[in-house]
Amino acid sequence: MIRDFWVQNYLSIRDKQELSFLAKGPASELVTEVADGTYLYKLGILYGPNASGKSNMLIALNQVFRLLILSKSDANESINRSIPFILTKDDPIEMHVSFYANGIRYDYDVSFNEKYILSEYLYYYPNKSKALFYERHFVGENIQTEIKFGPSLQLSVKTQDSIRENTLNNHSVLSVCRKAALKEDIAPFNVLHSWIMDNYHEVDGDGQKGVVETLKDAYNSPIKRKFYNTMLQKADLNILEYRPIVEDRYLPAEYRERIQKENIPEKMKEALLKPTADSIAFVNHSSNGNFDVPLKLQSNGTLKYIQILDALYDMITSSHVYYLDELGEDLHNDLLYYYLNVFIFNSEKSQLIITSQETTLLSQDLINENRGVVWFVEKNKETASSEYSRGDSFGLHKNLSLYNSYRIGRLGAKPELGSIFINLED
Repeated sequence: MIRDFWVQNYLSIRDKQELSFLAKGPASELVTEVADGTYLYKLGILYGPNASGKSNMLIALNQVFRLLILSKSDANESINRSIPFILTKDDPIEMHVSFYANGIRYDYDVSFNEKYILSEYLYYYPNKSKALFYERHFVGENIQTEIKFGPSLQLSVKTQDSIRENTLNNHSVLSVCRKAALKEDIAPFNVLHSWIMDNYHEVDGDGQKGVVETLKDAYNSPIKRKFYNTMLQKADLNILEYRPIVEDRYLPAEYRERIQKENIPEKMKEALLKPTADSIAFVNHSSNGNFDVPLKLQSNGTLKYIQILDALYDMITSSHVYYLDELGEDLHNDLLYYYLNVFIFNSEKSQLIITSQETTLLSQDLINENRGVVWFVEKNKETASSEYSRGDSFGLHKNLSLYNSYRIGRLGAKPELGSIFINLED
């Protein structure tokens, strides 16, 4: 879980902007004890008008973990997604994240540009006391970076030298364990790297599977299949269950001829010309009997709901961190509330950070009473930079509605729209 995070000079964010998930204590189901005496919010919601920078905070959160775990094999390869604020593009991007992995706290600070990681510091708390994991500093192009390792890691001199030799200027020290076979004393690196790889996810999930593949994989796991069927039934979609099917494909003769003439690998031709395709049939209910509805006839809302169920399953069965952008899009607000409540009341040490335009969430008692889970995002008109304000930073009395205060503009982060009358004449 993420304890706190800040970012500076990245995308639409010029000045340092922070998200803190620290809670004062076990006040509600929204809070979990991640370590002895440390309580964190499991949910974070970002509100604001279009183009305010909500999604950029999710991208930044994702970026800091990508930097930690993704290595490079070419020293000349650019660091992906390294986009500074346009008006300070010559300055480095800076990020900090404090997070938990396997119950241990880690603090990571990094400064980088498109070409190099300029500095990074990784500390951890193996015995509740802060200790150095490693620190590194950029020396120069094509020059081996300076790296210092914490004594508590007990790395041999040979292992330290091997890590230095394999660390290029464009990737983190931790990610070396992804590309080099090192000795057994590298275990602390492997444990942390594997935890991040398995438990911290890309924005909107890891994005490698479509609906059909996701549902097929779930169907092959009795527990996961039961979860999907249960969630589809409870969503009032009139769906009892689903099953994988194979459908015939209609391929026009001219399409077949064109593919046959294309200079592409034979396996690709076979896939494009395959006469059948995997799909899903959903069993619907009526008083006159059950009937199948194919995947292609399902609504956008149903498909959107299915796509976010995989993240929900992970979060309630293990410890995961997900970022979901524009959650609530294409969903009825009651279904959105239901999804969030299933997460809140069934997860233990998972975290969900979302952006949303569904402002009625603010009227829910659980959210209104835990205003630390909400941030309001708006662009500063003078600097064009995104600014984030936590919901409990406005000094609102506890009896005042967060929803009403936001609706009337007291909390900012609302679009300022012009007249509805349009004059196209000079």
